Amino acid sequence: MAAGDIVLRLCNASFGAIEAVRRSLGRPAVETISTAALRDALNSSQTPPVLIDVRSDAERAVSRIPGAITQQEFEASSDEKFAGRRVVTYCTVGGRSYLYACKLAARGIEATNYRDSILGWCRAGLPLESPDGEATDAVHPYWRIFHVPDRYNVKT
Repeated sequence: MAAGDIVLRLCNASFGAIEAVRRSLGRPAVETISTAALRDALNSSQTPPVLIDVRSDAERAVSRIPGAITQQEFEASSDEKFAGRRVVTYCTVGGRSYLYACKLAARGIEATNYRDSILGWCRAGLPLESPDGEATDAVHPYWRIFHVPDRYNVKT
């Protein structure tokens, strides 16, 4: 098993354990969403979720999941703009996005973590866009230890 896959498994186990402890302490739940469910929600005729990319500026400068906004854009918007919409956070492997989703849940916002994050999106062969909204095959995987399918152009 590759080092990146071991890190992903450890992260997923850790996030699950932390969430179990949080719930046992009565904290608001942070659900997760699968790649397929997120893809379907984004392509649905119903109001799509607000997709928030919490990765670094350097990562976001390469690409994003289509339609995503930054954490800063979300925080700067009026509450009315996204009222009643589900919020989905993502990063590279689901850790930073989980922590942000926890903060949002504590504020009473229905926040869901896309735990597979951009690596899961790429592993499913789904499209990415550049910061200006153009289709791209470039992706910043945070660390080179994380496997990205060959169809993507890795930029770090």
